[in-house]
Amino acid sequence: MQKDYGIKFIVLFIICVFLLAMDTLAFGMDFNDDIQKITLDYYYYDGFGQDKVVQSVEDGSWHILKPDGSLINLRGKYLAFAGMEGINQNFDDDYYRFVIGNDSYHIDYSNRFIYVDKNGLECFVDGYKYVDPTKGENYFIIRNVKGDGYETGLYHKYNKTLIIPAVYDTLNYISDDRIIACKNDKYGMMNIKQEEIIPFIYKYIDYINDNFIIAINDEKYGVINIDNEVVLSFEYDEIYNIHEYGEYLRISKNNKFGLINTATAEIVVPVEYDGIEYSRNETAVAVKEGRFGVIDVTNKNVVPFIYDSIMNCYDGFIVYKDEMAGFINEKGSVVLPVEYYNISEVKDGFITAVIEDKNGEHKYAVYDLNGEEIVPPIYDYIDYYATDKYMLVNKGWYAYLINKETGKEMLADSKMYFTDVKYINDKYYAGGLSGGYAIVNFAGQRLTLHNYNDISIINIDGEDLIAAKYHTERFNTYFDYFKQTKGPSTWAKEEVTKAIESNLVPFEYQSAFTFNIKRYEFCSIIVEFLEEYQNTSREEILKNNNIDLINPPITDGFSDDIVICLKLGIVNGRGNGIFDGDSEITREEAAVMLTNLSKYLGLYKDSDDVYLNDKSYVSPWAMDAVNYVLKNKMMQGVGEDMFSPKTNITREQTYIIMYRMLNDIDF
Repeated sequence: MQKDYGIKFIVLFIICVFLLAMDTLAFGMDFNDDIQKITLDYYYYDGFGQDKVVQSVEDGSWHILKPDGSLINLRGKYLAFAGMEGINQNFDDDYYRFVIGNDSYHIDYSNRFIYVDKNGLECFVDGYKYVDPTKGENYFIIRNVKGDGYETGLYHKYNKTLIIPAVYDTLNYISDDRIIACKNDKYGMMNIKQEEIIPFIYKYIDYINDNFIIAINDEKYGVINIDNEVVLSFEYDEIYNIHEYGEYLRISKNNKFGLINTATAEIVVPVEYDGIEYSRNETAVAVKEGRFGVIDVTNKNVVPFIYDSIMNCYDGFIVYKDEMAGFINEKGSVVLPVEYYNISEVKDGFITAVIEDKNGEHKYAVYDLNGEEIVPPIYDYIDYYATDKYMLVNKGWYAYLINKETGKEMLADSKMYFTDVKYINDKYYAGGLSGGYAIVNFAGQRLTLHNYNDISIINIDGEDLIAAKYHTERFNTYFDYFKQTKGPSTWAKEEVTKAIESNLVPFEYQSAFTFNIKRYEFCSIIVEFLEEYQNTSREEILKNNNIDLINPPITDGFSDDIVICLKLGIVNGRGNGIFDGDSEITREEAAVMLTNLSKYLGLYKDSDDVYLNDKSYVSPWAMDAVNYVLKNKMMQGVGEDMFSPKTNITREQTYIIMYRMLNDIDF
């Protein structure tokens, strides 16, 4: 008995798999990857961790969306979301950054930033024009404009109390016991109680640690400690603090440069070089007698001083000599000799180099850190790091994605060409032209217009959606969201399949089925219909109707199909040589075009009025056409005796109408 149940389960499983497969193979057709535009309640932006910043589509208000679905409401009427800031701004915590008008929440178009922490606390204090986070988690820096400078103080963001009044030119909070301040153009150090630690006598102070505080006295740099004792005498022209390389700083005197150790205040590289820049791993690029080399912090040579220029990177050094480039690793060994036109990038263990071939053309190649060739110099551009799986290349004007393992050009068979390509996922990519990016599937069908600034995948409620970003006006950034699908709507699949099989739908239009059809697209479908119905071709239609393509009747962009439909009286322009091909067709416009098609074919007959509850909304110029298409069942109402004349008609609806006309031409 158990054996029988097992067999039945396997049979049922196979049937279910078969039926699921048949959903995409319905009626003998396997549709390509497609998208459907959907409407969400919010626009979604980046966030820290699983949090997201969201903006209400309805009223433009801003919120922080937590992983559990709860919202933190932000009170600010922000102009735009400007990204995220954290340790790179020397904060103790992460903050969202928004753009607001300069008059606080009275929005104008002179703007500044305001910060909001991950819990929705906004850096805003009544009476102060500028409020910024500090390194300390409890405080805001508050500022008002005073003359050419500022009045600056410290505010407790939780207790909502003024800790240090805004009487200082600047404040740099380090800790409660270490606050650098400037008053009357003199710098000193104090604690949270404003008790003086270092007297206000210096022209500048920069705190590194208690035993290494950079100070300027009488135009010269020196080093003092927390007790205001001189650690390094005031005789230097500069001690340059690069915060990310805080262990060793550049120090200069009489136009000569060296390195100083901030832990010991010891000058480890003597002040004898014409230039120096600490790199990492205790090495520095230095200049001596006009030549570049690399030394370590004990002043020993790593790379000889024979180069015109050296640029440090994470895996070594790009070196230049006699207008050519090469690459040397961190140990000083030559990986690529100085024989390349340029080294464009070194990243993640790979080197992208530019070679000038015998024809003077520049080709890109990729090498590993052992100098082994990974990609030969056959491309005009390479972004090897575009994705883990694909690199982006250019051949001439056109861009392709190349599988790194197989070397296969993923878009080589596509009839569509783009100057830039961005990977979305293994179903879609972003095809770029001068106007922006479009969503394109790997079958080579363009699914949207080229009007997006960026296209990416975003997960909303467990579903991966395509988010296409665009800008409007000055600050506003919005998104269109698309669901990833295959083929037309379920109810439309049978007749859309038959329309495609009847050659009524060009390959490039066999996608985006639920999108509203545009005027120029409608013209193409009509011409496809005419070819099938009249058993002819576009060329014959042009010839038989003496249609002139050299001097078209419109000036705002045209195609053969638009000109054919205009000349045959099936469509009309907007006037003054404008066709407006990118606008979406309304149902009453479609009714007029279908009626004009019937007149051209000699099939038109006057029709009686059809009862409609929304008849008053039909334009007078479309009334006869609406009666005609409804009476002859070329179009249908939307229910309850309504025609909805001002709503749009979709691609899949258009394909079904043309298929029905082709196969029931007597109506």
